Amino acid sequence: MTITEAYAYCKTIATEHYENFPVASMLLPKSMRDHLFAIYAFARTADDIADEGDIDSQRRLQGLQELRNALHGHENNNPIIVALRHTITACKLPLELFDRLLAAFEQDVNFTAFQSWDNVMAYCHNSANPVGELFLRLAYTDSEPPVAAIACSNDICSALQITNFLQDIRVDEQRGRTYLPFPEAEVVAQTRLLYQRGSRVINYAPTLRLKLELWMIIHGGKTMLHLCEHRAHRNQRPTLTFAALLMQLFRRA
Repeated sequence: MTITEAYAYCKTIATEHYENFPVASMLLPKSMRDHLFAIYAFARTADDIADEGDIDSQRRLQGLQELRNALHGHENNNPIIVALRHTITACKLPLELFDRLLAAFEQDVNFTAFQSWDNVMAYCHNSANPVGELFLRLAYTDSEPPVAAIACSNDICSALQITNFLQDIRVDEQRGRTYLPFPEAEVVAQTRLLYQRGSRVINYAPTLRLKLELWMIIHGGKTMLHLCEHRAHRNQRPTLTFAALLMQLFRRA
């Protein structure tokens, strides 16, 4: 399989899954989109290993370890690994960020209910924040992203992760996972603060197109948070629609 074919395979995975935010919209240059598709496909595959199907926990952990081994140089012809290795080399991305993602999925397999907000934020440190930092590292092609930009990105990514917890709260409970052992109103309030604090990441985007991409990601997350806050009952899983996005825009106008 060629590199081009490997990236095309990753794009197929990225475009077939529902997300509350654009994975890599047409606002971004094609080269950056390809790298984001590879990163997304890797994270999506690891998430499926940790969550989907009926295999036992030992086999799930083995599958995640095989992904880690492949990242660190073991022979693997999986097109996702082929594309991601190319991305890591071309963009000089730290393997540590991918190891943190895998650590979060391993934590899902051996899940222990969260008892504090610090537990939630520690999980987000691995499960979500690396993705935002990777996005910034792709955006800053000739230099390191500013530390302040990464801090803002961490707030946004943590907010997006917690918003997803709220969206899937009933599904997670059915899997025996309690990520948010607090009143939902408290979670919404804390998450809204993260969005407010992290929104300054837009100011660090080096181009207008990247600013617009980040704005769409953040706005999608805020809209989903609003939908979760105002749903009729916990069993309802809200989904993001264009109409909901427009309503939120007019509500804030």
